[in-house]
Amino acid sequence: MKSIYFYNILLAMTLPAGLSFAAETGKTDAICASQVLLPALFRPSAENVTVYEPSTRYSTIPVQMGYGERKVKVADAYVIYETIPATFGEVTESIEVARERVEITTLPATYRTETKRVKVKDATQRWNPVCPAVVASEQSIPAHCLINVPAVYTDVTREVIDVPARTIKKVIPARTETITRKVVLQPAQVIRREIPAKYRMVKLAKVEQGAKVSTTQQPARVQAILSQQTLRSERIVQRPALCEPTVSPSTILRLQQHLQQGGYYQGTPDGILGPKTRAALTRFQEDHQLASGAITVETLQKLQLQ
Repeated sequence: MKSIYFYNILLAMTLPAGLSFAAETGKTDAICASQVLLPALFRPSAENVTVYEPSTRYSTIPVQMGYGERKVKVADAYVIYETIPATFGEVTESIEVARERVEITTLPATYRTETKRVKVKDATQRWNPVCPAVVASEQSIPAHCLINVPAVYTDVTREVIDVPARTIKKVIPARTETITRKVVLQPAQVIRREIPAKYRMVKLAKVEQGAKVSTTQQPARVQAILSQQTLRSERIVQRPALCEPTVSPSTILRLQQHLQQGGYYQGTPDGILGPKTRAALTRFQEDHQLASGAITVETLQKLQLQ
């Protein structure tokens, strides 16, 4: 059946305008070789776009302090004599009560939002439904018969790192406490009396475990953007089609009825090849990837009018 179909198509292209195409259609409508617009062919595809860049996250384990007490002598033992009392002096000392340590502070990364424009469909052309069929013997198709369809874009919002994460080290100096103690300068003589030493308990702080910084990697996040990849660009070709000046109203009426059944033609079929019929025919051809611009034989076969 396919070989008979292609044979009839080649036969129709060789027939001069005005001859009957009764071998294929069984009607008296003539077949002409017309210039038509073969639509572009697209294939759905997906493109991954990064919407969140990878980064490093820092977390801090604070320093662990320990506390204890230390016994500090604040007065030496001495001896008092009844005859000559002892003489004393004072000594001032600085005692470290908290050691020097390092504190680490982490600052998270900051982000900024930017928009990226992504093309999801290339620009193409479509046939103007108000234009009549163009006979192949004419030099070119009128410019207003081809409508430029612009490319389709979409905007993708993503977050990128503005300032990376960082750490700040702060040195906390050691803390000391001043202790004044009494010492014997001259012991007593003659009568000996011992005075015991005096002590003071001082609280001490020390670092048992220093601060630590741990890092974790935050993976990137991507978003799939649906687009259409062009497999074939639109082009002007020659196809066998009904000669519009001689097409019969009954053929147009049947065409309108079939287009109305498919939901393309709105209104009452009247057998007139007007703008409403051309627009419905063009929409049907575009939806079924058929060449538009004329009532082609392949369109009639798709509509089951043969």
